[in-house]
Amino acid sequence: MRSAARAERGLPDNAAVTIALAHAHDVADELFGRHREVFGADATTYRGHVHRVIGLVGLQVVVPEQAAATLGVAAFFHDAGIWFDGTWDYLPPSIRRADEELGESRREQLPLVTALIDEHHRLRPTKHADPLVEAFRRADLTDVSAGLVPSPGVAWSAYRGLVTDYPCRGFRPMLLRAFRRGLRESPLRPMPMLKL
Repeated sequence: MRSAARAERGLPDNAAVTIALAHAHDVADELFGRHREVFGADATTYRGHVHRVIGLVGLQVVVPEQAAATLGVAAFFHDAGIWFDGTWDYLPPSIRRADEELGESRREQLPLVTALIDEHHRLRPTKHADPLVEAFRRADLTDVSAGLVPSPGVAWSAYRGLVTDYPCRGFRPMLLRAFRRGLRESPLRPMPMLKL
């Protein structure tokens, strides 16, 4: 996380914040290490998206250390049902996969992981009490729109910095291919993940 970008937002830039964000990134990378083959040629592209989303969340709100692993798991799985389950209606399978990953030992993280994944394509702001949920929704929207829909208070230069650190490498063409598969899967409901 760039110190200047955090300072511009009035967010603290201290060791605890840096450690929490690094932990979220590490959790996501550990999951990519175990599941890379699931994504095939899209692995590097999806990994960049996951890390840009984590970075954008950190530019909007303080990520508490106790939520860092939760953020990493949710970021990794938020769209993963596309590849794990071969479906464009991917929110329910993505939540199920995240639940399986958490297992019984981390069951207390499930409500927040579920909300982060389930609310991330809501068209209106979320009503969830945890600010991470709305920050995650806005982060995903910013990255999917290539920064055209900015996250609140995040400068264009800060987003471009994340793209430099985690290049897009065909992200939007990958989304277009997935959308085309979705049209074939369900032509009458081409965007099943969107919510009002």
